[in-house]
Amino acid sequence: MPAAAGDGLLSEPPAASFGDSGGEPTTPPPGPEGTFLAAWVNAAASRERLREFQHIKRVGNYLIGRKLGEGSFAKVREGMHVVTGEKVAVKVIDKKRAKKDTYVTKNLRREGQIQQMIRHPNIAQLLDILETENSYYLVMELCTGGNLMHKIYEKKRLEEHEARKYIWQLILAVEHLHRAGVVHRDLKIENLLLDEDSNIKLIDFGLSNCASILGYSDPFSTQCGSPAYAAPELLARKKYGPKIDVWSIGVNMYAMLTGTLPFTVEPFSLRALYQKMVDKEMNPLPTQLSA
Repeated sequence: MPAAAGDGLLSEPPAASFGDSGGEPTTPPPGPEGTFLAAWVNAAASRERLREFQHIKRVGNYLIGRKLGEGSFAKVREGMHVVTGEKVAVKVIDKKRAKKDTYVTKNLRREGQIQQMIRHPNIAQLLDILETENSYYLVMELCTGGNLMHKIYEKKRLEEHEARKYIWQLILAVEHLHRAGVVHRDLKIENLLLDEDSNIKLIDFGLSNCASILGYSDPFSTQCGSPAYAAPELLARKKYGPKIDVWSIGVNMYAMLTGTLPFTVEPFSLRALYQKMVDKEMNPLPTQLSA
């Protein structure tokens, strides 16, 4: 595990300069035409991005900036690499808060271990792992296209051609995970981000598991994830395998096409939700959908 620089505040990141004084850069050194000029221009642009980046602290080679999202034990913040000026997403897990949940504490580092195994165009790429006394940091690629949930909320529901594209990309991502022995266990709209080209990026492997990490290949049995997206066998605490992710893909498709969920109960009850699934009492599909 790479060591981090700590949780101290940072007022101004260090910046390399062609000058000896550390002030404004001087004329770039002579050399082959275009080579040093391009390097000098890129370095100057990187320093400018660092100066403009609003941040609360520095950890290792990363500036930690504004909050992008928050969960029970973690916050996701925008970050910037101090050498390249590249923007990233940083998941910050609070160790003290995580201690309140024995499952989270036991499996704190498993999310990073699993993501280190995975590389796929429709899965958010893990770039680095850092750890300090108080926090555990997962540095990932920044998905600039936003959250798919927001897109569905704004449009009420997606067009069929849009949903078809996203579901196909999600299937490719999940197939890749299953080939690696990984079961995601929390496939939901909130965990689907978009890149700048509006392609799916699957995130949040906090509840994922992999038999190879555990050292055995028996079916899983832990009840976890979001109940409305979970398969019946998972809700019933029965042993299960990768097929629970396939069920969740179907729920995501329904949500994309309708803006709602296929199985709902009011007031909420896990037992009643499970019974609805078993009895196949799915909410009706809109009539405008093609057959």
